[in-house]
Amino acid sequence: LMNKAFLFDLDGTLIDTMHWHFITWQVVVEELGSPLKGDALMKELYGNGAELMHRLVPHRTFTEEEARQIVDEKEARYRNLYGQNITVLEGAREFLEEALQHQIPMGIGTASNQANIDFALDFLDLRKYLNAIVGADDVEFSKPHPETWLKLAEALNTDPAHCIVFEDAPKGVEAAQKAGMKAVAITGHYSANDFNGYENILQIVPSLSALKMSELLYL
Repeated sequence: LMNKAFLFDLDGTLIDTMHWHFITWQVVVEELGSPLKGDALMKELYGNGAELMHRLVPHRTFTEEEARQIVDEKEARYRNLYGQNITVLEGAREFLEEALQHQIPMGIGTASNQANIDFALDFLDLRKYLNAIVGADDVEFSKPHPETWLKLAEALNTDPAHCIVFEDAPKGVEAAQKAGMKAVAITGHYSANDFNGYENILQIVPSLSALKMSELLYL
């Protein structure tokens, strides 16, 4: 058995937060005078910092400092308003539990900031499954850049070739491909078609409960 490691995205992959993030962002971008709404807004909700804010509010420019402040305030607002509503996605806890029994090193690679990560892991009691965490505050470049996954592989002491990434976003799968890692795509906010063109995908599933642990371990 190869020394596999499982690398998970957090929001939309393990935990169901996307709706709450989305409705918080809707209010924030509207306050900033952005025309983006609905699907057009949803499509831009990836990445971080000034680059993200430029996409969300095209007619304004932001320094990294300003962008970070807006994002931090948005995250605090999200936790205060909706934090108690977040849940673990279907099959996720059972999957983590089974992987833990197999002693597979596991970690999270996410564009969330540390406050959101800590809140979710403690509120949902997920910390016990994880050996390492790489968040927005730990990297210079967010997905689709491979830095998040490469740092996490290093923290898990596992060769990228032996890492399996679990992701609900095409940008995250792209980051895994650039990192030399295989990926399992979970359809939630994206359809199976959105993952076309990536050569590193092992399976596309609606939830983690659709996966067979034995098949993943012997790949």
